Amino acid sequence: MSNSVMKRRSLFPMVAAFGAAATMGIRSAQAASYPSQTINFIIPYGPGGGFDAYGRKFSELMAGFYGNKINIEPINMPGAAGREAIFNLSHDAPDGYNISLANVPGLFLQKSGGGLDLMKMSWIANLGRDSYGVAVSAKGNIKDLAGLQALSAQRSVGFSSTGAGSTDYFATKVLAASLGLKINIVSGYKGSMSSAVAVARGDVDVVVHSLTTLEKLQKSGLVRIIFVFQEKSPLPGVEDATSINKPDLGKIFQWRPVVAPPGLPPAILTNLSTALVSVAKSPDASAWAKKIHTTLHPLAHDETLDMIKTQKALVDKWRTVI
Repeated sequence: MSNSVMKRRSLFPMVAAFGAAATMGIRSAQAASYPSQTINFIIPYGPGGGFDAYGRKFSELMAGFYGNKINIEPINMPGAAGREAIFNLSHDAPDGYNISLANVPGLFLQKSGGGLDLMKMSWIANLGRDSYGVAVSAKGNIKDLAGLQALSAQRSVGFSSTGAGSTDYFATKVLAASLGLKINIVSGYKGSMSSAVAVARGDVDVVVHSLTTLEKLQKSGLVRIIFVFQEKSPLPGVEDATSINKPDLGKIFQWRPVVAPPGLPPAILTNLSTALVSVAKSPDASAWAKKIHTTLHPLAHDETLDMIKTQKALVDKWRTVI
């Protein structure tokens, strides 16, 4: 009896090894022929906006990279501030045919749940990195951060925001904590532009928003930019993280990484990373980025993973204020 049991048990490692070898063989064959069918490029938000623009343009550019022999299908999957698409993706097969843009640092701002572990996802590449700025009404009395602090000493300062889970919300919270500001966040704006225009209308005192959008509004005479979330401000006379000695404020950007399900085979990961970084560096991508006023910042897999770790650590550091 015992010998029979021992013999059966001794077969288990052999069966497991055979199954693992077979699986590895299948995955190797898949990687060698990849891609051979439509790649779904998921956009975690609805039509319109920055992520939609990135998803559609890079679907087009990737198709060209593969000689237009493979269809790259952009699919909008909005929900839960960009998290629903990533949650669904985490349960897909790691075969490289379902990939998605991801909102970083936004994803790390939301409570984890449902078994989603962002650090176990396959981070393929990063495409863009947009800066943020702080703006007030051009007709108002606030001229700089000192004026903002002075107002805060009298009453709560009103900030507009697209809502919790957004990068502008995170940047607003960290800015307020760093400068000791008393703030009241007014959310519920349907779009990012409406939250930016709110300060020009006088609905709120301040807005944290995409720097390129704020620059356009400043040129129109609607707002005044008083701070840039960068180590060194590209705008003369405008303060930055270095000038006020708040280095963490120079690390907050809207990143545009691309992610796949956990366990993506290294060969497919490299294939996709090479494709995305190559097209992000192309003249076509540069011309497109200039037209829509976004900043391309291509990073390969390893660099993207480092960025993801850094952003998670930054959010974790400031989690008590958000």
